[in-house]
Amino acid sequence: MIKISILISYYKTYNFTARLLKELNIQKTDEVEVILVDDGCNETRFDIYNNYKIIHLKENQGMSNALNIALKYAKGEYIGFIDSDDMITMDYIDILLNTIKSHKEDIIYFNWLDTTLNEVIVHPNNYALWKAIYRKKIFPKFEKDRRYENDVPVQNILRKEKHSEYYIDRVLYLYNSGREGSLTWTKINKDQPH
Repeated sequence: MIKISILISYYKTYNFTARLLKELNIQKTDEVEVILVDDGCNETRFDIYNNYKIIHLKENQGMSNALNIALKYAKGEYIGFIDSDDMITMDYIDILLNTIKSHKEDIIYFNWLDTTLNEVIVHPNNYALWKAIYRKKIFPKFEKDRRYENDVPVQNILRKEKHSEYYIDRVLYLYNSGREGSLTWTKINKDQPH
């Protein structure tokens, strides 16, 4: 039985994503599935991972639409999200699987490290999807065609519904903040006055 589905939307981050998939492959067990949606890049080099579900979209549809497609295929009891230019710790999957077996909460949070600032974010209270894993049955769809901050409406819905929560006091996720060309970087620079 699949316990965790890990969903990744890929768009032109090859070097980062290649590193991430290599690490995931080391950690992956039969209880974990990885679903990578290639959002219109036709990046076939990842097809070597025949134990992953790789979905190639003909055209770029944006992260919200790509992740909605991934959600349709996800079979896990829980779902987790990893941005294609980020990284996980070497015990990410092991700790999450062990936690699921001992705790049945709807949302399981963990700490993350901002690799640019070298700052650990403890008990995160932001909108990032990757700060937790979520029971699949409670997770809403993303707003269609939303280009930026696609996690905000989803997290607002989850907060209103008052789901049960558990917190792991460990860093499991490594956030590559400030990468030039990332959606966050693009939005910040777009909003700046010229």
